[in-house]
Amino acid sequence: MVRILITVHALVLVAALAACDRGKPAGGKAPQVSAGIPAALPPGLFLAAAPADARDIKDAKGALKAGDKVVLVGRIGGSEEPFVAERAIFTIVDRRVKACGEGTAMDSCKTPWDYCCEPVDSITANSATIQVVGPEGQPVKAELNGVRGLKPLATVTVIGTVAKAEGGNLVVSASGFFVGP
Repeated sequence: MVRILITVHALVLVAALAACDRGKPAGGKAPQVSAGIPAALPPGLFLAAAPADARDIKDAKGALKAGDKVVLVGRIGGSEEPFVAERAIFTIVDRRVKACGEGTAMDSCKTPWDYCCEPVDSITANSATIQVVGPEGQPVKAELNGVRGLKPLATVTVIGTVAKAEGGNLVVSASGFFVGP
């Protein structure tokens, strides 16, 4: 009789523990969202202070090659949709380039962050693509628009490694962001 009770209690305990793990990923930890930051993003991505020695995009672009460490500063924009949906990717434009309507009536342009008043070759020469990659080297599946102040025309300082620098294109895999002036 004691053996039967022990077996029944053991089965109940196993069932209870299994029920507690529902909704958790295979690693056994439930996803955490801290201060509105998607769980897929690496911890420490958002920095408390602006990194020193940030370079403007146009000044840095010609000298960079894949694998270089870099600190860039720019404003989110360059197209009507500077954020890639469902991926941790966005574009920044050299902060010296004026957004459409800047210095005049911004109300006349519904999407000043697309820099549509600039020639396309100027946008290309003054922009960079920023991505957050996971352990496999692929962009993280997470929305960045609206997270911790990331929005069109926000100034962002990015610490990262150059993933691609060729043909006028610059792609940086970010390890840290500071959003602000």
